[in-house]
Amino acid sequence: MPFYSIHYLFLPLMSRSFFNLLVCFILFGFSSYAQDDWEDEEEEKKAHFFIGVNLGAYFANDNTAIVYRGSPDVTPFGIDYIFNLAAYQQTFNDYFLYPYQISEYPVESVYRTSFEIGAHLGVQFNEDISIYMDVNSTQLSYEQLFTVSIDDPFNQMIGPTFQQLPIFGKETRFNLNLGTQLSLYDDESANIYFSFFGNMNAVRLEKNYIVVNNTNYAIFHTNDIGGNINQKPGGVGFGGGSGLGLKLKLNENLLADLNYNLYYTETNLTESVQSYDFHHGIGLRIIWIRSKSEDDW
Repeated sequence: MPFYSIHYLFLPLMSRSFFNLLVCFILFGFSSYAQDDWEDEEEEKKAHFFIGVNLGAYFANDNTAIVYRGSPDVTPFGIDYIFNLAAYQQTFNDYFLYPYQISEYPVESVYRTSFEIGAHLGVQFNEDISIYMDVNSTQLSYEQLFTVSIDDPFNQMIGPTFQQLPIFGKETRFNLNLGTQLSLYDDESANIYFSFFGNMNAVRLEKNYIVVNNTNYAIFHTNDIGGNINQKPGGVGFGGGSGLGLKLKLNENLLADLNYNLYYTETNLTESVQSYDFHHGIGLRIIWIRSKSEDDW
């Protein structure tokens, strides 16, 4: 078996082991820390559940954005395939009028900054420690240009005429984070904390298409999974991360949480586009938490 095959065979196992070990470490650290603190005061033995809404911006690593550029090294059903389809030949001939060819694929392959929304819930054990889970969703967008050269015999300049046409991509991502928050500073109105977490993510390529003369032409990507062709490829990845946050007390039950997270996770978009990358997120959480003056949940 070639080395690269062995590498991709064991990578999912290694990533899952890392995720499982990180979760165990979080739970073990929490139990050890919390056990000592709970013994101090009877009041501190009360756990306070909380729930909230995540709103923020997600900055995805651009390494996997190359899948949307439509070149033959990415997919055999890209821009060249579309331009050579017999069904579209007359349409393109009427539009370009003269002999044409693709002269340049998108120079940059980058995602646009995306809006992220999700849910936040967990347990506050005391002023210094809590465990939490985030479930966030975002849709990434790709917008670039490719270039077509046209051999216009009436062009007064030396060489062909160039026309740039748009190419678009859409991708959905779900991030599940399970982690702990440790207080660095706390007073009556504010709390600064450090967090670390395990991450599981799911990604799926939704759309990839070019636009010629106000008409969309789809670029196809396929994954062969169990003998079935999936035209919306994607997969599951594992990793972890850490972050910083500032919680501001709005009233007895509401908190505003300004936070930053740094991810290092595996992204499995297609069979040929898989990598571990750094990602970033900044956001605002609005959290509802039971006050200490209330007896029960």
